[in-house]
Formats: sequence, C-alpha cells, structure tokens
Amino acid sequence: MPTFSNTSPLIWLAKIGKLNLLKELFGEVLISEESYKEAVEKGLEEGFSDALVIKEAYEQGWIKVKPLDKNQTKICDKIMLHSFELHKGEAQAIALAHEIAKDTLLLMDDSSGRAFAEAWGLKVKGVLYVIITAVRKELLDKKEAKDTALTLVNKGFRIEPKVLARFLEEIEKQ
Repeated sequence: MPTFSNTSPLIWLAKIGKLNLLKELFGEVLISEESYKEAVEKGLEEGFSDALVIKEAYEQGWIKVKPLDKNQTKICDKIMLHSFELHKGEAQAIALAHEIAKDTLLLMDDSSGRAFAEAWGLKVKGVLYVIITAVRKELLDKKEAKDTALTLVNKGFRIEPKVLARFLEEIEKQ
C-alpha cells in the first residue's frame, strides 16, 4: 500500500527521534514538493534539527518527493480554492494520495485536512497510529510507546486529553 505523508507527521516523529518508525513500518514514504519545502528547506532556514533528520531520510532514499502532474495540480488548486483552512502542503498530499491509489495511506494530523481527505474516501491516520502500529509490530514496547506519546505532548504536540487517555488505554490492550 503506498504511504504518503503530510509535513507534520514527519516533523513530529523527527523531533522525538522516531522518524525511523516510518521506514520500518512502510518501507518508503512519499511526500509532496511542498511538504519537502516546509519540513526540510524552511526547517533548515529556521535552524530546526528535525529538518536535518528528514533531509537525511530523503538522502537515504526512503522518503521520496513525488511531484504533482497536471491533473494533480488542478485538483490541488481546486482544494485550495474551496477549503481555505488547508495549507498548500496538505492540499498537495491529498491530491497525490487521491490520484495514486484508493488503498493509499495518508499520514496527516491536522483535523481539517483529515476531514477533507476522509470525505474523499482516503484512509487517513496520524502520528498516534504510527506509534500504536509500531507496538503491534513489536518495534516499540508498551512503555516506549507511552513515553513516545508523552514526549510528543511535552514537545508541543496538540492532543485532547480524552484522546490521549484513550490512546494510552489502547496501548495497554496491546
């Protein structure tokens, strides 16, 4: 199953030293040109160390930039026109995932972007899905997964307390 990612899952996983989970779970991850600009180019300009981690994964070849073709560009433009809440990176990620394959997994944490992508029938998951899947695949143990989630929150990842509590309960069930 092709896996696409928007910018935020890359940044958050890189911030907490867990970007490699994407490689271990999905083999390769496709991103849009705008997501690369946001995560790497702008990140490096602003001095963020997570940008170096993402750039290294790109240079290793398991994060790949997928340019939009003409049809995908038209779709992206329509998304941007009709959904002012979405950023260009989110719109590009949705357009790419929608056009590539219906069984595509799209990693995205922004609720507006997720709702839009889900309305188009895409399978959309976020960073917490990556963590719990890593537990299920025995890449992380329960304690590591809980610590990872709490580190995300401590670094500024926004999550409703109820969602975090349910997530921590779900980890215990694994």
